[in-house]
Amino acid sequence: MARWAHTHSIPLRPRGGASHQTVFRTADEAEALPVILRKALTGPYARQRLARFLAAQSYPTLTEAAQDLGIHQSALVIQINRLERDLGKAVLERAERGRAMKLTPFGEKVIAAISTMQGQIASQL
Repeated sequence: MARWAHTHSIPLRPRGGASHQTVFRTADEAEALPVILRKALTGPYARQRLARFLAAQSYPTLTEAAQDLGIHQSALVIQINRLERDLGKAVLERAERGRAMKLTPFGEKVIAAISTMQGQIASQL
């Protein structure tokens, strides 16, 4: 089928991508959300990333947060990095020896925006 589509110059959706309706629905839902979060809420698992960021921000390290959330530390780091990439700015100052991680000023704005949609995000944890 892919070869036939290629022969006739028909574009294909990339493997593992969301269906067209899912992508459009997510984009439409993002319109009604706080402006600061719109860029972060257009991809798959976006609400899960926000929920995990919300949960992790109160811990001194991402490792401790991941242990309490029951996920691997690398998975949490990847999700926070993706969130930061989608938003265009850092939301956390990572922990260093003798210093716990903390929110950046932008991260505090993101937390405030998340709190306005708390019911939707809390259900993703």
